[in-house]
Amino acid sequence: MSIGRLLCVLLFILVPCELQNWETTAVVLEKPPAVVAPPPHTILTEEESTEKEEEILERVPVFTTSVSTKLVNQGEQIRLPCFVDKLEGFVLLWKRGETIISVGKRISFPDNRAQILSEKNGNWLLIESSKIEDEGTYTCQFSAVQPREIEHRVLVRTLPEVHAVQDHVAVREGDLVNLSCYIKSGYPQPEIKWFKSTKGNSATYLVNGPQLMLKNVTHSTAGMYRCRADNGFPQYSEDIVTVVVLHKPYIIQNDGSSYVHADGKTNATLSCKVSAFPKAKVSWFYIDHMGKAHGFENATINESEDSVYSIMLLAPNARLGEYECRAVNEYGAQKARMKVSNLVGPILFESHKIENGSNVYNLTWSGESMTTVTKFNLNIYKDNNELINTPVKPSSQSGNIWNGWYIMSELEENSIYTASVAGFNPHGEGPRFGPWQFGPENTESSVGRSSGKPTLISIILLIYLMLIRY
Repeated sequence: MSIGRLLCVLLFILVPCELQNWETTAVVLEKPPAVVAPPPHTILTEEESTEKEEEILERVPVFTTSVSTKLVNQGEQIRLPCFVDKLEGFVLLWKRGETIISVGKRISFPDNRAQILSEKNGNWLLIESSKIEDEGTYTCQFSAVQPREIEHRVLVRTLPEVHAVQDHVAVREGDLVNLSCYIKSGYPQPEIKWFKSTKGNSATYLVNGPQLMLKNVTHSTAGMYRCRADNGFPQYSEDIVTVVVLHKPYIIQNDGSSYVHADGKTNATLSCKVSAFPKAKVSWFYIDHMGKAHGFENATINESEDSVYSIMLLAPNARLGEYECRAVNEYGAQKARMKVSNLVGPILFESHKIENGSNVYNLTWSGESMTTVTKFNLNIYKDNNELINTPVKPSSQSGNIWNGWYIMSELEENSIYTASVAGFNPHGEGPRFGPWQFGPENTESSVGRSSGKPTLISIILLIYLMLIRY
């Protein structure tokens, strides 16, 4: 018997021995192609016979698949390749560790979650709904006297789980708070980040790590803090810690919130936003010209979900003048005043403080009035010296908002200018708003132009703006 035939017999004896522990029936291997015998009339010499046998032995497939490490998310499909340059006459075998799980197209795998997808010169081992126990080394080899093989290492990434040590913390202003959380599960090891919830579903990133230290807390520190664990899994895990800060009331006022318009024909609403814990008691008062406070008897104070306390002044009896909002709880009190007026106000400056790339400055502002604004009065100072005192006509109007602008040229480098504006309507001159500080580009930078003379671009800008206005 030739050496080639002896090898084929040994192959068929060895492979079934590996399968004797299977619960399924023994695998019947495809019979490798027989060596074609020479025609009867052909007599091979001993040298020719040896060359023929060596030719058979040398025809061993070469793997075209590379060794790999695959990280898959738990529940997803595991897909492992095994391909050679020429598979003809050979059978592919898959093992997990030392356990054979497939030979050819026959497969034995727990839960029937695996299958073999055959293609030309190879196949794919597919495992559905991956589990943690699917981790390990998977080996593909082909049937030969000296088996050749490649390995794939499979890692299963799992959903992280994180828990906060405390879910609720109450402290007083000025205290130090240390928030902690820990990883309960998840592979690879998740990374922990802390966030603070903001309006809506958004959150602001704070710091990495299992601990978050909040020093010298204030009323603005209160809120929901999110400990988030992430290891690249499609979903992250997080736990929430609610921080409550016990503090006195704070009345929060935005630009313009201290100025309320009334014309005697419509109702006027006074509002103040209060931050306090525990909840504050809020009252409203009218302040007469002597500075004496007068409370509202039987007045209804409305409270919104975001702690805005409002009272309505009914026309035509709504008095013009100053009103005061007072908030009190066991930790303290605060008060804030607002003005009810039929004059122009507030006036808000809208231009940039630094005019880049030019020594021409376009000062812009807007004022609110329920009646027609006839003019603005603009004052500009430099080093406490008045440079400009001039009336300015409104440039445009949108509802109760009236806009104005003024162009100032030949600004001196490294100089700061101050502006203030008052508005006029049929009821008279309103309060003056300001000061607003501004200057050329090199006011904040030592790098600037060497001369204060207008540049060509500045002159063109000045002419263009004047044409628009007139």
